[in-house]
Amino acid sequence: MSTQQITRLPAPLPRHTSLPVGSADVLPSVAAARWPDGIALRSDTGPITFAELDREISRLASGIRELIGGDGSVVAVSSLLSTEFPIAYYAVARSGNVVAPVNPRLGADVLERLLLSVHARAVVLDRAMHDRVRPMLARSPLLEHTVVFDGPGVLTCAELADRGALLVESRDRDENELAAIMFAGGRAGYPNAAGRNHYRLKVDAARLAEAQGLSEDAVVLNALPGYDQDHLNAAILAGATQAFCASPDPALVAREVRHHDATHLSAPPDYLVIDRGSWHAELASGAVAS
Repeated sequence: MSTQQITRLPAPLPRHTSLPVGSADVLPSVAAARWPDGIALRSDTGPITFAELDREISRLASGIRELIGGDGSVVAVSSLLSTEFPIAYYAVARSGNVVAPVNPRLGADVLERLLLSVHARAVVLDRAMHDRVRPMLARSPLLEHTVVFDGPGVLTCAELADRGALLVESRDRDENELAAIMFAGGRAGYPNAAGRNHYRLKVDAARLAEAQGLSEDAVVLNALPGYDQDHLNAAILAGATQAFCASPDPALVAREVRHHDATHLSAPPDYLVIDRGSWHAELASGAVAS
């Protein structure tokens, strides 16, 4: 089965005139213009502003373009809860290619099937995932390039980004082209692949941001098993700050909510998002624990 068959796009959606025009990576660019000094991401290594995030995206996009071109190749990216995933996610789009987020906990056999099903030419993985699936990467027939978020011995995102910023205008690119591939459902533990175009990603982000009441004053603590691209896009569109908690322990999640003064919590199960007024009751009942 071809990539085109697997990633067939949905029917066109009604136009939303309030959305920025162009490819999905216009979202961090617009956020950088509106809130350049606003905090986009918080991590143990320090905060990243929207302006800094947009610059890092352009720098990595330049390296990706130089590595594989910009003709819509599929790049699988580990959706680890980290500052590296948002940068890599939007950089793939800005380079003119298609991003396929993959669960960082996937085993080698499942990842191999997914990469083959979408004809992935490159992967960008966190170090732990890379080390776990390395033998498979070496034998994958279609895979040409492996990049890691950080660490020695393999090409890193930082090294790829050292080649300079990619000067492209997101608004000039066709928002109806394939932008991302999602993996979900499926049988025997092997998720199905489905595609979304740039416009659909932006519409879904706007709907989710409105449903969650996100704004530039919001602080979202993400405690999901991996980064969900709809949650990422919604927060960036709204100008919200995102922080991370990789532990499913309710007590630790509660501590991180207080530490970040979070207004919203994204946590298992069912991608639950609750506001600060009720998070303590949910945590006490264990409703947000995996």
